[in-house]
Amino acid sequence: MTLAYAREAHARHGHLTDTAGAIAVSACQAAHAVMAARRRWVINEKTLLERAGLRGVDDVLAGLAARPDSLVRAIDDVSAMLHGAVTRSHREPRARSGRPASRG
Repeated sequence: MTLAYAREAHARHGHLTDTAGAIAVSACQAAHAVMAARRRWVINEKTLLERAGLRGVDDVLAGLAARPDSLVRAIDDVSAMLHGAVTRSHREPRARSGRPASRG
């Protein structure tokens, strides 16, 4: 919902800071969802995006320009990235301990 709003209210109008902020908030929210699906409690958010496999959001933010086409494309790219990460995390096998089961 954050990204859908940001796409219409900010990205389409070239509002770089607002769009970047919404992307960052959404990435952190999705990372928490990924970690929750893995049954991992996050107490230190410094490595949250890395642990959730979402460090690629940095590349999208680094390429932003204050142009509607750039910002809308960034929202769409990040939205797909976050959706994919959350979907994959719900498909991971679980061990009884709450830790992901080994695949070996």
